[in-house]
Amino acid sequence: MVSFLQIFIALAAVTVIFGVIWSLFGSLRTPIRCGPGIGICTVISVQGSAEGLEQTLKGLAFLQESGAMLGQILLVDVGLNEDGQILSRLILNKYAGVVVCKAEDVAEWIIASPKVPNTVSK
Repeated sequence: MVSFLQIFIALAAVTVIFGVIWSLFGSLRTPIRCGPGIGICTVISVQGSAEGLEQTLKGLAFLQESGAMLGQILLVDVGLNEDGQILSRLILNKYAGVVVCKAEDVAEWIIASPKVPNTVSK
């Protein structure tokens, strides 16, 4: 009975220590926030067959869902081949909020982006 109690106290202590460390780690990983008139846009340029695109979008989607990253994800086509275009269309059906544009339209899209939160009107 004494051994069981000692094991239980040891496990409880480890759990508390782990919780404190996890909490400290979480406070160090500060989420990115936007101020008034500031928009964040993550630009991903893709070319060729766009290998690894799904893993990249999966990681960014995780960051958005967890609240660690806010903003728009912009997928820029800088020379996708036919396979890459098919793959990007299939992947984009899975991820809402991802916008696709051509390389020459990036500046125009960023300026006209409706995703700027808390815009200060003049």
